[in-house]
Amino acid sequence: MNHFRLLVCSLTAALALAPCVAAAQTTSPAAYGVGPHGFDWAVGTWSCTNSMPSPMGGPSKTTLTIARTSTGTFYRSVGANFDNAWYNVYVPKTKSWVSPFILNDGSYGSESTSMTGSKMVWLGTAVDGASGKPMRIRDTNVLSADKYSDLGEYMAGSTWKAQYEVTCLRT
Repeated sequence: MNHFRLLVCSLTAALALAPCVAAAQTTSPAAYGVGPHGFDWAVGTWSCTNSMPSPMGGPSKTTLTIARTSTGTFYRSVGANFDNAWYNVYVPKTKSWVSPFILNDGSYGSESTSMTGSKMVWLGTAVDGASGKPMRIRDTNVLSADKYSDLGEYMAGSTWKAQYEVTCLRT
């Protein structure tokens, strides 16, 4: 979810946390993202392939581990010279999700969405670890019980530019 956010300019830094793991729950695609347990279905380990590997978009192969915590869902994506961590936290008042993230290169940011279902779009801002410059970002997720895809984009001028395209399969 917020993706699974491999992010722009090589987005989120290593986070050492010990989240509480809960058993994965299966839900229908219509329930993805609904309520505070809307991503519990994704708990587990996923094998991911990035069709656009680059220093800014991440490596070609990563392992994604998802765990339920007391406050939301914790994600960690690790690959060659890459470590990206983020939380999906539900905000009951707005019925939306907020997803702060950090990468091992010092990049960080946050995205949010109020969408639910098998296709969700997350919007936010990232700060590049090397330059310190902020940029608008967007992640489009397509979800199913055993497959997850994430198209990560950043705003260049007035145009969205693809940064990475990751597909994960449950292992």
